[in-house]
Order: sequence, then C-alpha cells, then structure tokens
Amino acid sequence: MSIEINGLTKHYGATRAVDGISLVLPDEVRVLVLIGPSGGGKSTLLRLLGGLEIPTAGRIRMNGTDLPVTEEDLREFRRRNGFLFQSFNLFPHLSALENIVLPLVKVHGWTRDEAIARAGEVVARFGMADHVKKMPSELSGGQQQRIALARAMAHGPDLLLLDEPTSALDPEMKAEVLDIVAELCEAGQRIILSTHEMGFARGCADEVIFLANGQLVESGRGAALFDSPQTEVVRTFLGRVMKW
Repeated sequence: MSIEINGLTKHYGATRAVDGISLVLPDEVRVLVLIGPSGGGKSTLLRLLGGLEIPTAGRIRMNGTDLPVTEEDLREFRRRNGFLFQSFNLFPHLSALENIVLPLVKVHGWTRDEAIARAGEVVARFGMADHVKKMPSELSGGQQQRIALARAMAHGPDLLLLDEPTSALDPEMKAEVLDIVAELCEAGQRIILSTHEMGFARGCADEVIFLANGQLVESGRGAALFDSPQTEVVRTFLGRVMKW
C-alpha cells in the first residue's frame, strides 16, 4: 500500500482540520495507524484517504495513482473500499443479514443469491451466524459493530478504513472487535485505522502517524514510535495515555 501525500490540507471554515501534511509510505506497509489527541485530525485524514472528503489543497497518490476528485470517480473509488466508523450505522429496520445483503446488491451489483451466500460466510467468520435474523436493536454494541465490520468486508475491499471503531464500546466489547481486526491484520488485509487503543496500535501497526492540531507531528515504523518517540509532544502524550 504505497501512499504519497503532498501538502494535504482540509479546511472547514476557519478550522484547519488537516494542515499541510506531506508523507511517503513504502509499498510494504499493510496496516497504517493514526494516533494522537482528540480533534487532532485523525478522522479527517482517514476520510480524505478513503475519498469521503475532497482536499482543500494538496494531493493524495495511492499505489501510483492520484485519488480522483470528481464525484463519479470518487464513488467508484469508494466502492472498492470498506468503511467502519465509531457509530454502527446499521439500518434499524433491517435484520443483521439484510444489512449485509443490501449493499452487495444495490451498490456492488451482486445477485441476491450471491449476496446471501457471501453474507453467510462473513457472519460465520465474525462469530455472528446465530444472530443473522435479529434486528440491530436486539444486538449488543459489540455484536452490532461486528455486523458492521462484516458488511464492510463482504465485498472484499482493496482497503479497509476504520475510524475509532471501538470508541462507543465497553471494554469487553472492545476486545471482541479488536480481536477480529487483529485477525484481519494478520491475514494481510490492507487497513488504515484511527484509534485511541494504544496497546492495540503498537501491536498491529506497520506504520504509525501521530497527528495533533491537524499536523503530522511524527511518524515511524510500528512499535518503534511507541518505544522511542522523537518529539516531546509524542513522548508526553504516550507517557500520559499509556501510564496505566
């Protein structure tokens, strides 16, 4: 997953959510993790990399190709990726199974039979086969997030983008979801993940980016950034959040 970012900026009015970021990641990076304080720009950068937002300025190049800027081309780019956000975003009027089947049919053009078969495979992989007929309101938070993750993975995405996927979960449910994400990392799925779970980030990341105030403060390979941060800002942050 080669990524080149040059002068990337995203403004919302007077707010500089991403402020002049430049970065080059080597091809061998499979899991990129974004960390830093809340409001530092992690979610905005992730949405820019996923084509959900258009930069105010700057350029993103992935695997040798510039990210598109027209809405039609962006829709095609998004279809090739999978997304999972802080909120579960399940359709409340559809069963767990139908939440997976519907996008496969309506967005990706699968037949209904193909979609049902694939949905059965992914819910089994994520330990949810016994819950496919339930409505979202009948599922726990961790179960809802697993269904949302199964939906994001069902079409075989080139890239999986996870925006703080455990922030709304209690500790036990967080562990359930993080275990699944760790399995995907180990299986070679290309992932960009923003998270406040520092232990998890240290263990799964090939490359870590630390963002604060919309700027890239420091980046490093995997655990190296956690073990030997080069800036006082990162040392202070990690000393505080990893204290316990």
